[in-house]
Amino acid sequence: MDSKPELRKRLRTLRGGLTEDEHQRRSDLICAALQHFCISRRLSRIAAFWPFQSEVDLRKFFQAHPDWSFYFPKVVSTSPPRLAWGMEPLEPGFSGLLEPPFAQHFTPPVQLLLVPGLAFDDRGYRVGYGGGFYDALLEHVSQEMLVMGLGFELQIVDRVPEDPQDMPVDWLCTEKRIRDLRK
Repeated sequence: MDSKPELRKRLRTLRGGLTEDEHQRRSDLICAALQHFCISRRLSRIAAFWPFQSEVDLRKFFQAHPDWSFYFPKVVSTSPPRLAWGMEPLEPGFSGLLEPPFAQHFTPPVQLLLVPGLAFDDRGYRVGYGGGFYDALLEHVSQEMLVMGLGFELQIVDRVPEDPQDMPVDWLCTEKRIRDLRK
């Protein structure tokens, strides 16, 4: 099994190797699956992320639903790792991420939390960029909030090494399917 640093390096390279057209095609399929998932469950308050580097591009999903509420993360502390959540507009912030300048919620007031990552496994564990921001958040979300990891199918690995502080996601969405991992 790869270590977390090895997984980060390998999956960054693999995900970054998609052509622009293939990246957009896969992102569009994820947006369509998310739209169906949200509409079928009447979810309209969503915590999401603006695409960073070669992450899934959700902008078409946001644009298709101007009447829904989308909350975005803002890094407010790196030690301990802490995010706050707010709505658009977004501006450049920590490490070049687009963040809301006014983020007043430490737990986003949403029905669905979308979680980025570099690698995912079928148990719901993930490897992110290594800051621990989402693991710290997931310790405090209510059981009513749906937590979904988002990535491309090529980011699914057999097993992600987990540490005691790592928190799994409940759902996983790729361009091929949405899986309920709680079973």
